[in-house]
Amino acid sequence: MRLENLVCVVTGGGRGIGGAISLALAKEGANVAIIAVKDLRSAEDTVQEVQQLGRQSLAIQADITDQHSVARMVEGVLEKFGRIDLLVNNAGATFRAPLEQIPVEEWDRVVAVNLKGAFLCSVAVAREMMKRGKGNIINIIGASAHRFYGGGGAFGPSKSGVLSLTKQMAMEWAKYTIRVNGVSPGPTMTPETEARIKDESARRRIEKIPLGRVGRPDEIAAAVLFLASEDSSYITGQALIVDGGGVETWYLYP
Repeated sequence: MRLENLVCVVTGGGRGIGGAISLALAKEGANVAIIAVKDLRSAEDTVQEVQQLGRQSLAIQADITDQHSVARMVEGVLEKFGRIDLLVNNAGATFRAPLEQIPVEEWDRVVAVNLKGAFLCSVAVAREMMKRGKGNIINIIGASAHRFYGGGGAFGPSKSGVLSLTKQMAMEWAKYTIRVNGVSPGPTMTPETEARIKDESARRRIEKIPLGRVGRPDEIAAAVLFLASEDSSYITGQALIVDGGGVETWYLYP
């Protein structure tokens, strides 16, 4: 119970990696607010799973790209729990295409969700953490922030922005004892990934990952737990890459 009675907010926390994170936090004793913009059903299902673990939870619908919506989200969490100890910026968006073929509105959408969303949520929550002189923020970044591949669209550039934002927030907010770190997953077995890896070329690329497989959501959640706990109390401004060694060899290329 490393996180007993902590209040955690997880954006996009209803399914996939976010769902695994929400449940992992609850298993370690945390109460969890799960934020969703559209898939509120998955968020509510995960709320029930958290409650079955004996922890408090609620689902809140919010658009993390809208400052007023984020403010209402924070107010809702504070009304329920009274404080926020941990924020996990997990919600993300992608659109795969060569740069010259990306519609501008898709570029804007991906950058807004991945980078602007992390900024707006972090600032709104950090203001509350500053009042208490303590807090923890974890950004789910992505291995694409560290290496790039053709056709990745705005995802890599936006996540590189999140990597830079992580370090900037860590340096600015250290005086308030707010730690800010990131976790950068490689390919992870979510339903979306499972559909993509049925392609033969995708399977060949996966075989080039040093550990020879994609990751599991619970493995990403385990890294989040480490950064969320006092086990990492002297760590801030860092990004923990969880990708089976793929970044070191860059399996996407021959």
